[in-house]
Amino acid sequence: MKIYETTIIYDPSLEETRLNEEVDRVTQPIITAGGEVVEVQRWGKKKLAYIIRKRRDGLYVHIKHKSPPGLIAEMERRFRLSESVLRHLTVMAPKDEPVVEAPATEGVPAVAAAEPVASDSAAPTTEAAPPPASAPIPE
Repeated sequence: MKIYETTIIYDPSLEETRLNEEVDRVTQPIITAGGEVVEVQRWGKKKLAYIIRKRRDGLYVHIKHKSPPGLIAEMERRFRLSESVLRHLTVMAPKDEPVVEAPATEGVPAVAAAEPVASDSAAPTTEAAPPPASAPIPE
C-alpha cells in the first residue's frame, strides 16, 4: 500500500462534533479497506485565498494514510457529494530520503567538516573596476 496525504477544507460553520463526524467518515473507510491512518492534523480555521461557495474561511484537516489505490477514487467521490466539503486534494506522500552522513576527516568533527570555509579570494577588493566596454577610451 502506498502512503497518501489528503487535505480537506470543510465549511467553517460546522460545529466541533459535526467536524469530528466528518473526519470519522473519511478515516473509517480507510481502516475498513485494510489501510492505516498514520496521522490526522487539524489545522483549524484559515482564510481562503479566494471565495469558495460564498465562504471566505475554511476548516482545514490534513490526513496522512496508507490506502489501496482503488479507495482514493471512492474517497474523492464522497468528497464531491458532501455538502460540507469545500475543497479536497489527495496526493501521494513524498518518499523520505535516507540521510547520508559525510565521513569525518581526521581530527575534525563531522559538523565542522561540513561547514563552508571562508577563503581570502572572497574578501572585497579596493581596486577600481575597468571602464565599461561601451565607454570611449580617453587618449
